[in-house]
Amino acid sequence: MSNRYSFSKTPAIELGGRLALELAGMTIDDIDIVDLYSCFPSAVQLGAQSLGLSLDRQLTRTGGLPFAGGPWNNYVMHAIATTMNDLRNGAGTNGLVWGNGGYATKHSFGVYSTQPSANPFRHADPQAEIDALPRRELADGADAAGKVTIEAYTVMHNRDGVPETANVSCLLADGRRAWATSSDADLAAAMCVGEWVNRSVTRDADGKINAD
Repeated sequence: MSNRYSFSKTPAIELGGRLALELAGMTIDDIDIVDLYSCFPSAVQLGAQSLGLSLDRQLTRTGGLPFAGGPWNNYVMHAIATTMNDLRNGAGTNGLVWGNGGYATKHSFGVYSTQPSANPFRHADPQAEIDALPRRELADGADAAGKVTIEAYTVMHNRDGVPETANVSCLLADGRRAWATSSDADLAAAMCVGEWVNRSVTRDADGKINAD
């Protein structure tokens, strides 16, 4: 996670999805029905972005995990079964199912069709190509102290719904990443009402940040 080059893009989905479609002799434009793994809205957004799918189209056949479309520990099997039923019932000719695990870390893709393929069943693993992509080095302690730029952040709330702490991913001038936190409730509240990505802050050697 710390070495991922970007938190807003998932090249593994892009490469894996394209390869799965290529092995099936298709492109994303040939896909009629889709089920994207939906543990959180961000997963659906990342999947759609990486696969080249519009957020305006139907992206689940089950209703998705947030709406009890399948069990947490066996969702993809339900997605495949529902996609197959929809294909058999004439909802489309070709279907794509994407499964996700971890922090959008592990991926699987299945392409299904009502028409037989000209090729036998094929599968592939693009891991070597993914491993060759750019990565970020991690800085810590005094090595990461000083001016940093906020790359991403999340604000934790207490039981009363009041902003309490912030967990922050920072980028140093040399491109390395550093993690930081803030227990300043005022800063956490400010992060909820304004955009802090790309803001400059100061990180100390203990991993605490202060707004500039």
